[in-house]
This record gives sequence, C-alpha cells and structure tokens, in this order.
Amino acid sequence: MALFIVIVLLGILGFGFVAVRASRESETASPSPAADTPTSRARDIPPLFPDFFHGVLFAVGKDARPQNLLALAEYVSQMISANAYGWFHQRGDSDAAARFSRRFRGGGPADQHVEKVPDDMIDFLWSWDAGTHGELRDWIPRLERDLTAPGSQLWRYADELPFGMWESDD
Repeated sequence: MALFIVIVLLGILGFGFVAVRASRESETASPSPAADTPTSRARDIPPLFPDFFHGVLFAVGKDARPQNLLALAEYVSQMISANAYGWFHQRGDSDAAARFSRRFRGGGPADQHVEKVPDDMIDFLWSWDAGTHGELRDWIPRLERDLTAPGSQLWRYADELPFGMWESDD
C-alpha cells in the first residue's frame, strides 16, 4: 500500500512539474506574426533558406559555407527591414513597426537561427497586411537581381562574406 501511495505522489508531482513548465514556456514564447494580425492567407513565396541563398552565393562565386550563408542572411534581413519600415510608414501603422522592432531587433528572438530570420520577417509582413503580398512577390526577384548584379556589395569580398555588410562604406 505504501508503494502505491509513493507512486501516486510521484505522478502528481510529475504532472505538476510538467504543467508549470508548460505554463512558463507559453508565457515567454514570442507570439507568431499571425497572432498579431488578422491576415491569415498562406504565404505563397518560397522560403529564402536555403535555395535562394545558395543561388545568390553561387551567382556571385561564393561557396555556400556557413559564414557566407549567415552573412548573406543578415544582409538580406537588413534589406527586408528597410522595406518593412517603409511599408509601415506608408500605411501609417506605427504599432506594426513597434511589433516588428521588438521581434527582430538584434537578429530576432534568442533561439532564432540567423538564416531563418529573413523568412520569419517575410512571414510577419505577409500576416500583417495583405497589401504586402504583391509587393513581396515583386520585391524578392528584384532583390535577387540586385544581390547578384555587377555592382552588388557581395562582389566586393573575396571568398568570405563578412557580417555587417550593410554598414560598409567600401
């Protein structure tokens, strides 16, 4: 009988531990862009990672090694941010700009992989305003052309792309 009571008590304690942990994780989890916005139509733009990044790196003669992928993802994130703030301003939505800033300032949430930030940004914008759907569909191919054009910043570096390319005055 004592063994049965010990097993029941351990079960109750285990259940309590799992419940408290789940509660804390849900409190600290960053909200999805869809939770912030009413637009829920599925994104029809292919993810940038990995194919878009690999294609750009190949076009500018760089290996798709981790440093180059991450530096390119960081660079693209800055370009998406610049466009995003323009769209927020055009639509007069300072609340969306503030949510975007909170979510992506410093590269996104602590557990966010750098290479996934650009896609997360696109998901945010897609969910935020249906008007961005066409703009994003047009902008992504233009971005690829700009990144691979002869005057692109990506051509200025030898084999390894550095972080912070958008800040470079070279």
